[in-house]
Amino acid sequence: MKVRPGMTHRPSHRTGGFTMVELLVAVMLIAVMMFVAVPRMMGHRKSPMAETLEALENACNEARARAILGNRPMQVVLYGAAGEILVEPAPEGVSGATNGVSMASFEAFHGPDADAARKRMPFHAKLNEDVAFRSLSVNSQNMMGADLAAIRFFPNGTSDAFVGELSQLRSGLELKRVSLEVITGRLGIEDL
Repeated sequence: MKVRPGMTHRPSHRTGGFTMVELLVAVMLIAVMMFVAVPRMMGHRKSPMAETLEALENACNEARARAILGNRPMQVVLYGAAGEILVEPAPEGVSGATNGVSMASFEAFHGPDADAARKRMPFHAKLNEDVAFRSLSVNSQNMMGADLAAIRFFPNGTSDAFVGELSQLRSGLELKRVSLEVITGRLGIEDL
């Protein structure tokens, strides 16, 4: 290598430090990870309506899956007074689901050992206390006055007809309509 006058020759080996670009990339990665992780770690809560809709949807999905896989009708039981929901095998010999609540469901809500009875159910959830049904019908029957309402799911994937309107009690601003597609047994949710 030829050296020109006035130029000095410096060795081309690198020292052990970081370049500015490497530091910027590391800082950016940390910022992105914090942006994603911090809200989750700070207990990011869902709205009361979102919690209720999730519990209702999970119960319907559980009942439908158990009905298909177990080749036995299952039902979702809504207990309005306590704001609870259960999934259980549908009682045999009951036509329609509007009054087909089993003794096991009744005991899970009213019996002396209600807590143990609830734990034996395939699915149990408590609906958010800030959300309530404004209307509820199963197979075209108004169930607002009933203590318990049952919605059946069948082994072929179908379900009872179910339509309900949910309202957030404190604000009253969030209104949702939930309905089951009878042929597919899938829950639909829409804003009102």
